[in-house]
Amino acid sequence: MKKATTSLFVAVLAGAVTLISPGAARASIARPLAVTFSFDDGVADQLAAQTMLQEHGMVGTFYVNSALIGQPSYMTRANLDGLSENGHEIGGHTATHQDLLTLVPDEQNRQICADRNTLLSWGFGVTSFAYPFANLDPGIKAIVRNCGYNSARAVGDLYDAGDCSDCDPAETVPPADAYAIRTPDDVETTTSLAELKDLVTRAEVTGGWLPFNLHHICSTGCPAESITPTVFDDFLDWLQPRTAVGTTVKTVAQVVGGTVAAPVAPVAPLAPGGPGVNTVRNPSLENVNPFDAGLPDCWQSAGYGENTAVQSRVTDAHSGTYASRIQVTALTGGDAKLIPRFDLGACSSQVAAGRTYQASAWYKSDVPVFFTLYQRNALGQWSYWTQSPRVAPSAAWTRAAWTTPAPPAGAVAAGFGLTIDSVGTLVTDDYGFADHELSPAPDGVNALVNPSLETPGADGYPACWTGAGYGSNTPVWTRVTDAADGTYAQKLELTSASSGDAKLIPGWDSGNCAPLVTPGKTLSLSVSYHGTKSTYLTVYRQDTAGNWSWWTQSPPFAASATYTTAAWTTPAVPANTRAVTFGLTLDSVGEVTTDNYSLVSH
Repeated sequence: MKKATTSLFVAVLAGAVTLISPGAARASIARPLAVTFSFDDGVADQLAAQTMLQEHGMVGTFYVNSALIGQPSYMTRANLDGLSENGHEIGGHTATHQDLLTLVPDEQNRQICADRNTLLSWGFGVTSFAYPFANLDPGIKAIVRNCGYNSARAVGDLYDAGDCSDCDPAETVPPADAYAIRTPDDVETTTSLAELKDLVTRAEVTGGWLPFNLHHICSTGCPAESITPTVFDDFLDWLQPRTAVGTTVKTVAQVVGGTVAAPVAPVAPLAPGGPGVNTVRNPSLENVNPFDAGLPDCWQSAGYGENTAVQSRVTDAHSGTYASRIQVTALTGGDAKLIPRFDLGACSSQVAAGRTYQASAWYKSDVPVFFTLYQRNALGQWSYWTQSPRVAPSAAWTRAAWTTPAPPAGAVAAGFGLTIDSVGTLVTDDYGFADHELSPAPDGVNALVNPSLETPGADGYPACWTGAGYGSNTPVWTRVTDAADGTYAQKLELTSASSGDAKLIPGWDSGNCAPLVTPGKTLSLSVSYHGTKSTYLTVYRQDTAGNWSWWTQSPPFAASATYTTAAWTTPAVPANTRAVTFGLTLDSVGEVTTDNYSLVSH
């Protein structure tokens, strides 16, 4: 800026000329104004704001959710390091951006304290907090203070032409309430450059502090809480020379001050339950969510993809009064399910390394359904874990249960839901999630589930069984009433076969369907069959790392027009074997019908 006359200061920037009288400048400097640009959520498009601020010699405060860092569309750890190295402030915004008013106090504490501790562990001197959705109450404010924060930003209660025209134009320094810092309303796509300038010039009259709250830097197809790069850059161009009247840009920490407090341990969640202990909260869905009458307390609707799913709370219950119903009326892709809330311990179940867990629920459905499981790490990041095989539709209440593999490395909690992924209706009740150690069946006991193939499953196979094979051939599977035992059997027909084979086997898992075994034992296998071609037993093994591979096979069994028994004893189970599966194998054009399977160790 150059002095043009004895009566005027002239600021020239980007083709604009701002005239500021010396008298106005002296009066304003006596009442200096600090402007703060605060950005919520840590989304990646805010990096454009970082660039523009630095081009103007300015800094900002970026309130981030630590558990979202590194997720799609969010900043990375490297981005945060770059912000901090260039003088910007990193603040806390809870671990996973939950509405704190909807959480119990212990969960509020975990969201706030754990988030700050993570950011401290990443090397940031975190002193400033922002409330997600600007929702707070006296109890939440106290938790923020006790977790070591020096300040907390709310939204609103400063002048806004639309809904607060009689409010103060600026926050005081120090703020009137350091744990409820006031701002104008959120900057949105409808906020004009003229309105932003007006907020500053009004605040310059009194001096003090004018924090802005921004979310996205976006040009097209933007969320409502966005500002375009053009408007933001033009605003910075206009704001930069206003240092002449005492208006400067500072971070929240630069305005509030204070030292960096040591980490504060969050309230610990409940420990993982012992064997057989159900850790699901509100498992019978009796208690209603106080913020959504259509959901049980501690539960949330979940899913993905392009579909239309309606979640409702109904009185068609397995026990008690209430159950949950999901109606999918249209589906191009994805699924829907009811799951315990993705949180840090109030509703989700804690898990321990190396243990296995049984997920269960009572259900009625007119389409096949399955369990989907999610896992959370110590940072609070939730991700997909695994899923069960499908279970068959059932018009009457039926219990679905499935035992998980051991949790992934680093997993500390789990959530699960019975999942519907086709047009239809699913009703669920009485959920369970409990430590459940699977072990091999005792010697002399048939270790197979549904050995007589009486219980139907999904996809045309008996429950706990599936078709397997390899090569170039065409298998046709049919559930038939030509049974050796009970009512049903399974027919396999190869209508073409250039190579490979096909067989019915217990599903590829660890103990749910494929039996667990003890290394060194031998296994007696048998199956009742009749067929037009010679067959043989093929056996597969799962190692302790979870990998399946071919193990061994029996000598051939002759074709038979009537039921006969194929029986064979395996060699000793190899070391490092966890589970096995097997099937009577057809490798040429023809057919075989099987029933009454058995696997016994000795």
